[in-house]
Amino acid sequence: MRIDEILAFNERFVEQTHLPTIGHAPRKQMALVTCMDCRLVQMFEQALGLERGDVLELRTAGATISEEEREDGANDLIRSLVGGIYLLGVREVAVIGHTQCGLAHANSTALIASMQALGVDPRKLIEQEELGDMQGLLRWLGAFNDVHVNIREVVNVIRRSPYLPRIPVYGLVIDIITGKLEMVDRG
Repeated sequence: MRIDEILAFNERFVEQTHLPTIGHAPRKQMALVTCMDCRLVQMFEQALGLERGDVLELRTAGATISEEEREDGANDLIRSLVGGIYLLGVREVAVIGHTQCGLAHANSTALIASMQALGVDPRKLIEQEELGDMQGLLRWLGAFNDVHVNIREVVNVIRRSPYLPRIPVYGLVIDIITGKLEMVDRG
C-alpha cells in the first residue's frame, strides 16, 4: 500500500530533518486558491517563488466552487478564507486555475463508469442532491468548459461574499507545462 511507503519515508525524514519553527500566519499575508491537480505539487510553489510559511494554499477540484454553492456564499472555500483573513492576517487572495484541468470538459460517461466501477450509484447521488440529471451531476462536481471564465466567476463569488471584507482578489491561470502565469482578472 502507498500509505506504508509514505510512513516509511516520513520516518526517515523525521530522523534526518529538523524543521525550523515558524508561525501559522502567512508571511506574505496572501491566500492562494488553486487546484488539487497532482501536477501542481512542487511546481506551483517553485513557479511562484514561494517557500514554506509564505502563503495559505487552499486547494479544491478545479480551483472552483460548484454552481450551487456559488449562490449562497457560505461554501467551504469562503469558510476557509474567513479563517485565513480574520484569524491569520490574509490581506490578498489569488485564485489560480491551470491549463489542461481535469474538470474542464469533464466527461459524464467516464465519471459514471468510474463511480459504478467503485460501487457508487450515480443516480442515488443525483436524487439525493436533487441534481436532475447527469449534467446536474457535472455542475455539482464543479465541471466547467473554460478555465478563464471559471476563474473570473470564482473571483467574483469571493468578492461578493458578505462574509469577507473588501480586499484585493486576483484571477490567474498557470500553464501546467511551462509554469507561466497569465493574469485573467487584476481586480
